[in-house]
Amino acid sequence: MALRSLGAAGTISGAHAKSRCHQLQTSIFRPANHFVAPRLGRNVACKAAMAQEAAAIVQRQLELYNAREVDPFMELFTDDVLVLDGITGATIASSKEELRPRYVERFKSPVHCELLGRLVLGNVVVDREIITGLPNGGVADCMATYVCDVAADKIKRITFVWQPRTEGVKL
Repeated sequence: MALRSLGAAGTISGAHAKSRCHQLQTSIFRPANHFVAPRLGRNVACKAAMAQEAAAIVQRQLELYNAREVDPFMELFTDDVLVLDGITGATIASSKEELRPRYVERFKSPVHCELLGRLVLGNVVVDREIITGLPNGGVADCMATYVCDVAADKIKRITFVWQPRTEGVKL
């Protein structure tokens, strides 16, 4: 099943994820000639709904990053969001309060994220990106793994793997 990036019109809220699971169970996985055990169909439908919602959360985050809108961008993270460097394992931030100053500073430059590809499995989204407009004309390759709290409609964990294309670029 291929998932497309969803805009605001194609998303479901975290509060409605459970009802969306039920809707998918009854509309997709109960055809008259279905051969899949009903239990398997329900699980697949719920996982599909969760994946759609996780992709929508991360897509909103990407759009707000590119718009450089700090306040709505920060609302997409849980209060206890954990952000890690995937190469060193170092903690970049362990709360929304710690994370905010990084993006206030980052959004002072004309930063832009180009999405090269996206993988989604359940509540985990992996984006392959190129970041441009970093300080001093910096460019970086990035792979970001987001773990979403779908019920809260927020991101609760991010792991960045980051490689600069230009000298002096820092995560």
